Amino acid sequence: MTRTTLGALTAVVLVLGLLGATLAPVAGQTPENETAVDCSFPIEVTDANGATVTVTEEPDDVVVLAPSAAQVMWEIGAQAKVVGMPVRYHTEYLERSTEKTNVVGEKGQPQIETIVGLEPDLVLAPNVVSEDAVEQLRNAGLTVYRFKQAASIADVIEKTRLTGRLVGEYDTAREVSARTQATLDAYRNATAGQDRPTVLYTLGGGYTAGPETFIGDVIDAAGGENVAAAANISEYDVISNEVIVNQDPDWIVVPSGVDVPSGSGINGTTAVQEGQVLRVDRNFMHQAGPRVTHPLEAMATTFHPDAADVSVDSASVRSPVCDADAVTPTEPATETTTTEESVTLETNQTFGTTTDTTATSGPGFGVVAAMLALLAAGAFLRDR
Repeated sequence: MTRTTLGALTAVVLVLGLLGATLAPVAGQTPENETAVDCSFPIEVTDANGATVTVTEEPDDVVVLAPSAAQVMWEIGAQAKVVGMPVRYHTEYLERSTEKTNVVGEKGQPQIETIVGLEPDLVLAPNVVSEDAVEQLRNAGLTVYRFKQAASIADVIEKTRLTGRLVGEYDTAREVSARTQATLDAYRNATAGQDRPTVLYTLGGGYTAGPETFIGDVIDAAGGENVAAAANISEYDVISNEVIVNQDPDWIVVPSGVDVPSGSGINGTTAVQEGQVLRVDRNFMHQAGPRVTHPLEAMATTFHPDAADVSVDSASVRSPVCDADAVTPTEPATETTTTEESVTLETNQTFGTTTDTTATSGPGFGVVAAMLALLAAGAFLRDR
């Protein structure tokens, strides 16, 4: 096990649809350059565990086992189908979510008896959920799809479309994915070729997120240079004050609920001296879901003020349309390894000291989810 992975696991203890287009194809036709996907039931796909998952008919009752999966369901307009979810576990920002049945314990892991008692048609399990829990649910006769780790915004786009297909809301999921892709494209293009400010993302407790993570991809898309790379941190690990001081970050980005780093040398960095500290909503930044576009926009327009004038055109994005005659692959959407939402703090355990107590700033179900997923399933994803 690498030092980075160990760090991520420790941090957890401390601390996801391809392109979707809004242009509707002419009935019976697939637009040029657009592939097709079979949206009819039954649907058969292969999940992160390599299991073949068959959803025989459109589900009426769905249980989601992590905040990121809940966020996707709300964004694609499928919240009415959710009968069980992590309630108040980094999900309070989702309208009327407190009316759902809570299906996780204090550590964010699923309560098997509660879930089985709900008799859901489908259970969506981000990979912060342990393989053992998934098997227990399957042995109880439930249909469970376990997602792979989302290590980029592209993975979130793919995950969104896949979720829509699994729950019978593909067209809406396709539109949401299109907006996400268009936003990603717009800010990547707007910041391309410009000087990239150095950025430190702090998770608290000395931890940071490297470039090979979901958070790292957001920083890159926003036109920032992640200082974690200078410390040879690719995923999640502790970054020393010495490296921070030597790298002298132009910006420090801090999720809500976490203290701004301070101490010997750090107070003398450009970011602190110039007051260039940006707060982002941890639920949106740490949960691998469509709302990641909010911190992406905030960072891009902060690092590059000219990017405030970018135009986001979701109609420019094309992706598979529904076609009952289409032959679609059975492989899962994302292709990374250990944890599903590698950037979603999904446990009530967090990095560092929490100071922000606003309703939407509670620990996300992502980084921790990814980390807990690194802990419990290779988890680090409980915020997710």
